[in-house]
Amino acid sequence: MIRYCFTFADGSRAAFEVDEDLLPARMPRNSEGLPEYMDLDAHRCPHCPMPRGMRTVCPAFDAILPTIKTFDQRGSNETCDLTVEQSGVTHQTRTSVQNAVRSLIGLQLALSGCPTMSRLRPMARFHMPFSDADQTLFRVFGMYMLKQYLRHVRGETPDWNLADLQAFYQDIHHVNQHLAARIRAATQKDAMVNGLVILDVLAHAVQRDLQSHLERLAPRFETLFAAPKTPGLTTITQRSS
Repeated sequence: MIRYCFTFADGSRAAFEVDEDLLPARMPRNSEGLPEYMDLDAHRCPHCPMPRGMRTVCPAFDAILPTIKTFDQRGSNETCDLTVEQSGVTHQTRTSVQNAVRSLIGLQLALSGCPTMSRLRPMARFHMPFSDADQTLFRVFGMYMLKQYLRHVRGETPDWNLADLQAFYQDIHHVNQHLAARIRAATQKDAMVNGLVILDVLAHAVQRDLQSHLERLAPRFETLFAAPKTPGLTTITQRSS
């Protein structure tokens, strides 16, 4: 269980508990009688594989709905104290509300029933609350390459060139764009949508410029090779956005 505790400048508090081992419901809940922005077919992502016309709630939006309700009246640049308790370790920081929300909804979306976002579930199990861009990218590449090794062990064809990773993050970018439209319709202030925007900046960067990210991380591995030299990374064909 991961526990997020927010303390705001006005003295109010909010807490969320997220079970990183809990599987989402097999069927999303019915959207009858709920606002249109919650319905799956409103702002539907172009690549969404879920059936049309079912009158169900978007599972990505549903996963972050408790957070949306809490932060509806919060501005992006408000300051809060955030404490995250995870596996016996306590993380603490003072940061902007939008940055604190970014960390929480990133976790919630990875554990959601969204067919795209749920592919990030292994990263949710090893969640880092305040990770910077390089730490997140390292975890992204590590998760993806471990998946390819497991595919190899199972007799499947691995993607050692990371071509599918670019395509996956393009799908994440689409989800974030459509989810932002739902959030704007549901909230009065901008903390939630700007928290999602921060998440999307990284997703779009991975999809758009994967090669440069790999080149920036590669020097960290220099000492692991018998004859250190400037890494010659295989050029990865970029998929147009």
